[in-house]
Amino acid sequence: MLRFTLLGYPVRVDWTFWLVSALLSGALSMAGRDMFVYLAAWVGVVFVSILWHELGHAQAFRKFGGHAEIQLYSMGGLCSSSGRYTREQHMWISAAGPGASICLFAVALILAWFTPIGRNSEIGRIVIQDLLWVNGFWTLINLLPVLPLDGGQIFGAFMSNKKPGIVPIVGAATAGLIAILAVIAGMFYLGIFFGYLAYTNWQRSQGKHGGFW
Repeated sequence: MLRFTLLGYPVRVDWTFWLVSALLSGALSMAGRDMFVYLAAWVGVVFVSILWHELGHAQAFRKFGGHAEIQLYSMGGLCSSSGRYTREQHMWISAAGPGASICLFAVALILAWFTPIGRNSEIGRIVIQDLLWVNGFWTLINLLPVLPLDGGQIFGAFMSNKKPGIVPIVGAATAGLIAILAVIAGMFYLGIFFGYLAYTNWQRSQGKHGGFW
């Protein structure tokens, strides 16, 4: 396990993070130089993007007096902190990660539109493309009202003083729909992922709280 400190936050990177990132790259089906270029670009972008995302959460924790720790592993990233937070603070903390990702998406978009990096360099084009995908599409997925995604956390905090029991029901229905659409579209990993989330959200709606990573 890789361990280091960044901006005062302890960071742990499990070996499963590298493995799953490599499998998701699609580069393993290639050969020769293309495989190494696409694999290195993808894994590097995923590492930077998810770490940046978790730093957004960590900074929000710090703002509200928490001491955050970051872990990158097979299912992505996790930023945790001890302490008690208000409903509004939970919403801000959960939104800070996607907010950081959207900022990185905007940077990639500016590089694509206003600089020659993507046009004059094959590696530059691949990196920008990966940055847009990870910080665009993945951020949209992460904002769905499905626990334990950030969108589910925001929705859960918003409903905590209203109807908290509806949160996992909405999560199960949303995740189930996304799983079906993903399979139809041929995105089988995404389908399996959201199928699992549909199951765990449904379990939580029945009063069983296990299953989340």
